[in-house]
Amino acid sequence: MNAEHRALIVEDDPAIRKLVGKLLARRGIEIDTARDGREAMEKIENNDYSVVVLDLMLPEVNGFEIIDFVRTKGIRVPIAVVSAVTHQALTQVDHEIVKLVISKPFDVHEFTQAIYALCCQR
Repeated sequence: MNAEHRALIVEDDPAIRKLVGKLLARRGIEIDTARDGREAMEKIENNDYSVVVLDLMLPEVNGFEIIDFVRTKGIRVPIAVVSAVTHQALTQVDHEIVKLVISKPFDVHEFTQAIYALCCQR
C-alpha cells in the first residue's frame, strides 16, 4: 500500500484498536498501533505520523502524560483524543497539540471523516 498518511492508534482495548484501524485503513491511511502509553511514546519519538489517535485512560503512561511528552519534546504531530473522559476533564489539555476531541461512543462515519481531515491538514 502506498499510503500518503500514517496514523498511530493508541488504545488498550483490542476491539476498539482493531475497529479504528480498519476504519482508517479503508480511507488509505497506513496504521500503526500501541497498546499502552510507553509503547506509544517510543513510536511517536521514532516515527513520523500524520495523526495520533489517543485514548486517555491507558496502562503504564496515560494519555495526558503522552500529550505532555509530545509538547516537551517539541514533536509536531496533531493528536485526536478519543475517550470516554468528560469534556470537563479535557479543559486542561494543550489545544496546540490536541486538535480534535471525539467522545466514545462515536459515529463511525463522522469519526473517519474527522480523522482523515486532520491528516490532510498536515
